[in-house]
Amino acid sequence: MRIAISLTIVLFLSAVSASDPYSPLSETEKTLLKPQIERWIHDQVKQDWSDLWEIQDQTPELKNELLLGRKDAPDMDRSQYVRAMQETMGVGYPEIKAFTLREIRKENEGFWILGCGKLQREDWKQTSISDVHARIVKGKVIFGLPGGTPDRCKL
Repeated sequence: MRIAISLTIVLFLSAVSASDPYSPLSETEKTLLKPQIERWIHDQVKQDWSDLWEIQDQTPELKNELLLGRKDAPDMDRSQYVRAMQETMGVGYPEIKAFTLREIRKENEGFWILGCGKLQREDWKQTSISDVHARIVKGKVIFGLPGGTPDRCKL
């Protein structure tokens, strides 16, 4: 009887942790990341570029994408970033219309945030696995540009 109860508890706990995308994180990481991931999702779906600017990484790669090859550009101020996002998202780069978090993968240089995303660019639409890289710099979570895969999913 004890074995059956123990097995039931183990199966229940594994099911709970499998459904919780934050389960691979320590409590400290979860406390730091969870509100920022929720903020990133909100800002992407609502196209709140002004707020996203505060948590967006200012890497040369980002500037190359948004400023058409200007890797040496200085950090963008909020209005430059908003303008770049308005000119890029939905035209050359897909907008995220919906996003459901599925998994967080830890790695040496940060975290991969994976979910099911409804993407749209011009007339093209797709619902597929989407991702974004996040890292912690000086106690602050910063995000890269989102990416996607051809792997279909359901929201």
